[in-house]
Amino acid sequence: MLDSATDLDAVPGDCRLLYIEDNPINTLVVQELVSRRPALHLVCEEDGQTGLTRARQWRPSLILLDMQLPDMDGYQVMQRLRQAPETAEIRCIALSANAMPEDMKRARQAGFADYWTKPIDFAAFLAGLDQHFGTR
Repeated sequence: MLDSATDLDAVPGDCRLLYIEDNPINTLVVQELVSRRPALHLVCEEDGQTGLTRARQWRPSLILLDMQLPDMDGYQVMQRLRQAPETAEIRCIALSANAMPEDMKRARQAGFADYWTKPIDFAAFLAGLDQHFGTR
């Protein structure tokens, strides 16, 4: 995980992964999984507004987005990402414990590239990262 502005600016754009998640346990799980892909650089933010700010500044290649954040839901974050020219094209994947088919359908209709459920299936999560980033 990166923590200084200098480190963030040095990361190639196609290796940047932003996770917007308020649950520290989920964040730790994702950090551990992403550490298995050393070419990727992960930044985590705890709420929608901070995540939006980071996305505008850092322009990650992929955003993993919790659907229930303390200040707004994932759909609101997605809507704001799509409204800003600098973030409109960033691919977003929803992460949620809500695993009903209608939840997944709604997310895809809202523009999410995929919908991954919690608890996280480690193998599927890593395969999804590999598919997006071409890593292994």
